[in-house]
Amino acid sequence: LLNMNTITISKKEYQDITCRQAFFEEELNFLKKIVLETEENFIQPAVLRRWERISSAVDCGKGQSFVSVKDMKRWLKKL
Repeated sequence: LLNMNTITISKKEYQDITCRQAFFEEELNFLKKIVLETEENFIQPAVLRRWERISSAVDCGKGQSFVSVKDMKRWLKKL
């Protein structure tokens, strides 16, 4: 039996969260496009697996939250 807890957040917080998630998904889609255009022979298999794990997690509704845009860009560069 699952214990479902309800969390109350303000409308502004919710909008900020959805905005950040949408931005993150756009960036991830952009990276996917770049990867598809680049020859996969030049990309290490471990990197491809890591990107695929991140992609599937986002597809399942999981996301990454960031305090600032700078933190997000730093995380994306480490991909």
